[in-house]
Formats: sequence, structure tokens, C-alpha cells
Amino acid sequence: MAQTDITLLRNLYDRYAMGDVAPLFEHLAPGVEWISCAHSAVPVSFSGAFHGPEGVQRYFEKLAQDWTITRHEMLSLAEDGEQVVARNTVQAVNKSTGKPVEVATEHRWVLRDGMILRFEEQCDDGAALEAACRPEGS
Repeated sequence: MAQTDITLLRNLYDRYAMGDVAPLFEHLAPGVEWISCAHSAVPVSFSGAFHGPEGVQRYFEKLAQDWTITRHEMLSLAEDGEQVVARNTVQAVNKSTGKPVEVATEHRWVLRDGMILRFEEQCDDGAALEAACRPEGS
């Protein structure tokens, strides 16, 4: 893993924190595999495996359909073998319930020559479920 890949990811996280996801798409490999909370016990609209830049676009559309991200902070970014691991705190509001949530996420990235080959996200799905559920009788 090259230091340039760490620098690239830091820049992409900084841009995302400002609400700008477009630079990410410039670095997606044609066969990128994008996995979000795929092993989650909670069925959230953006969970699953997405393939290619079109799949990643669908992921972000599904995420935006249900959630407004109010803060995304990268806490750490470090190499782990051939992967880069980012630990983050995300604050969001569920659009259906209006409930806010703060979740911890872990992102595992595989890059080669500045291109993203694979992304896998693990998240605190219990907190997201709580925010997405309406109280009984609502």
C-alpha cells in the first residue's frame, strides 16, 4: 500500500465530510466491489453488495433516500496488510422518522495505483434501526 493511497483516502474523506462525493467516482475501478453492512441483521436500504461505478451510484442514492448525513468524521486511517482501515463517526437523521443517530463505522479499502478496487463498511446497525423505527401507533 503506497502512502499516496492513504493521502488519496484522506482527501476523499475530507471532501465527503463537506458533502462532496463526486471526487470518489474519479477513483473507482470499473469492477469495483462496494459492500455496505452486508452482514447486518438490520435491513437498511443501502446495505448489500454493489458492483461497478453504477452500483456505487445506487448505493449513494439509496443512502440519500433514507438519511441526511449531518456529520462524517474520520477518526483514524491506517494500513492493515493490503487494506487501509478507516474508523469513523457518522451523525445522521432518518428522513422518515426525523430521529437523529450517531454510529461508529469501520471502512476497509483496497486500492491499486490510485483506483478503488474494493470497499467494505461495517456499522453499528442497532443505532440505525432505532432511528429508522417509528414508535408503535405512529
